Amino acid sequence: MGFEQIIMVIKIKKKKGTEEVVRYKSTKKILTPADIKDADRFDHYLREEIAEIEKILTKNQLLTSTARKADMLKAWHLIGSRINSFLGKNKVSAEEEQFFWDYLYKLSPLINKTVPTQKISKTRNDFRIASLLAYYPLKKLQKVGFWALWREMLAYKSSKDKRVLNWLISQIDKYKPKTRNEARPLLKAVAARLKKIDTTVLNDKELIEKLEEVNW
Repeated sequence: MGFEQIIMVIKIKKKKGTEEVVRYKSTKKILTPADIKDADRFDHYLREEIAEIEKILTKNQLLTSTARKADMLKAWHLIGSRINSFLGKNKVSAEEEQFFWDYLYKLSPLINKTVPTQKISKTRNDFRIASLLAYYPLKKLQKVGFWALWREMLAYKSSKDKRVLNWLISQIDKYKPKTRNEARPLLKAVAARLKKIDTTVLNDKELIEKLEEVNW
């Protein structure tokens, strides 16, 4: 299901006491009736998709009734793959993306038993991280390390550049730091080296030269 257009408004439902309050989040200053209609329809399809994800996770024994994930990496990879497929048919504008990723936390007590009370940055959002990981084959992810390691890697802004991420993967595969704590010195060193650099203006050779200067 879907309607292949770019959504500019995200419908948000919240519990306030015993009542459910509906809000519409957007960077647009004035919302039209058409905007509201599109947001309502998008929310309906998204809830259907989340319910389907829950069924698949439960059927494959990746998720328990207490929201415990039997295999974190496999579960989040599946979630990310489904979300990417959904967004391929129901696109969200770049301006409204943050609203979308934040809202996902509130849609499934099974996937997220505890909803974060504070705003989560894009780099720390598990759904966004899962979306990025889903572009890699699961076997490749498993070879590198567990969910916690991948989550740590993608929490650094420097990893936004896929070339940096691929270089980090090669280093971790070479030196075998399999846990988050073991890999953290490398991740921090890379982040520090690239802190004031816009890597998008560097060609591949220039970027690799800077990465090879990293000591950890």
